[in-house]
Amino acid sequence: MKIIKEFNKKNFFPTIINFNKKKISIGWKAKKFLSKDIKNTISSIKRFIGISYSEIKKKKINIPYNISENDKKELIFHTSAGEITVSSIIQKFFIYMKKKIEKKFHKSIYGVVITVPAYFNNIQKNIIRKSAELAKLKILRLLNEPTAAAIAYGLEKKRKGIICIYDLGGGTFDISILRISQGIFEVLATNGNPKLGGDDFDYLLAHFLYLKIKNKLKLNYKIFKYLLIIAEKVKIKLSIKKSVKIKFLNYKINCTVTEFNKLINEYINKTLHILKCTLNDAKIKKCDINDVILVGGSTYIPLIRNKIYSFFKIKPLILINPAEVVAKGAGLHANFLFSKNKNTEKSILLLDIIPMSIGIELLGGIMEKMILKNTKIPTEVIKIFTTGKDNQTGFCINIFQGEDKYVKNCKLLSKFKIQRLPLKPAGKIKIIVIFRIDTDGLLSVIVKEKKLNIKHSIKIDTIYQNNNTINIDI
Repeated sequence: MKIIKEFNKKNFFPTIINFNKKKISIGWKAKKFLSKDIKNTISSIKRFIGISYSEIKKKKINIPYNISENDKKELIFHTSAGEITVSSIIQKFFIYMKKKIEKKFHKSIYGVVITVPAYFNNIQKNIIRKSAELAKLKILRLLNEPTAAAIAYGLEKKRKGIICIYDLGGGTFDISILRISQGIFEVLATNGNPKLGGDDFDYLLAHFLYLKIKNKLKLNYKIFKYLLIIAEKVKIKLSIKKSVKIKFLNYKINCTVTEFNKLINEYINKTLHILKCTLNDAKIKKCDINDVILVGGSTYIPLIRNKIYSFFKIKPLILINPAEVVAKGAGLHANFLFSKNKNTEKSILLLDIIPMSIGIELLGGIMEKMILKNTKIPTEVIKIFTTGKDNQTGFCINIFQGEDKYVKNCKLLSKFKIQRLPLKPAGKIKIIVIFRIDTDGLLSVIVKEKKLNIKHSIKIDTIYQNNNTINIDI
């Protein structure tokens, strides 16, 4: 298996898209517009997946784009080429890749394994799934990125033991603890932060470079975007140099690796805190870890590698390029899923988990967890609901995902309204609700009433949190 170099003679492309009235540019062609056409050039789209407009306003996220939301609470970018949603942008990336690869091999793509951050919630995974389906891609599996990395090493290097995957990319951070033995990949625990990554380092460094200019210019989006592009280049160079000199407009700026490390140290410590929590969830001590796999372009930073080594006293694995290891693992897993070779089919078993708890709202806004985080998937849980009053004709079930005690701090996945119940005394009607999670971590709900011989099956395919309620007539 090999990684193809079909995108600007490279084996990857930046998820950047520019919307012009005449044409849409993607990847390397779009990158040149980052400083020229800021409002119409969208980057780091992964960070906008599953986030609502109210969350952006609440967290006061400073972005240069003109954004609103539609009636489904989905983010809309207003560009010179018109309005476009987050899911539509992702769809365009999928179509672009599909066309490139099919043109190279003169064959249609049979199916795909799509990797996602381990800490993506049900809504975020559904956005990816729906965008791929609209791009006419058959999804073989949604695979967690750290798990894909472990597959790349586990299959090729025949390693056994307990593995820690430290995955720090441009937009997200994930930690996964896996046990690997004789082709079985068992995920013990996963955790992360979907809004922490190399983009944050660029942001800090861009501000730092601006402060170094003695006669300061007035900072605007255009200047800051230009500084962000420079900051990314400086960050990469500081992985191999102790200091970097740059020229910005008429200013000469020097930045040392010591200064850069000081800037990002707090973020790296946050990742180590998440790492400790994940080890605790897995009921594993750091001395039990046999190998540490580094994933993501940000792990090239020497400070990160040094801190990981200091924490585990193990030299991290970088035998496979950290920027390619996820793609390689996904390719191997796709080959396994597609292969008709019986020996291959028996050679791997993937036991994944749900990254965040799923529960329902109780009186007082309390979150009752139905399926706990780190539960092996596929799985299902049965809950019996009954009427609390005489002649009660219905009730609501609000489903959330998260770890907090209160639903207000969790993510609303869906609302169900059981209605038109027959008039009976309290407690006489019993509704069986089955919460089922498939191998991709996607949730569906089955509602049953035995005596009335009624059964409803509903996939939770909500793309964004909304106030729409699914009515189930009994």
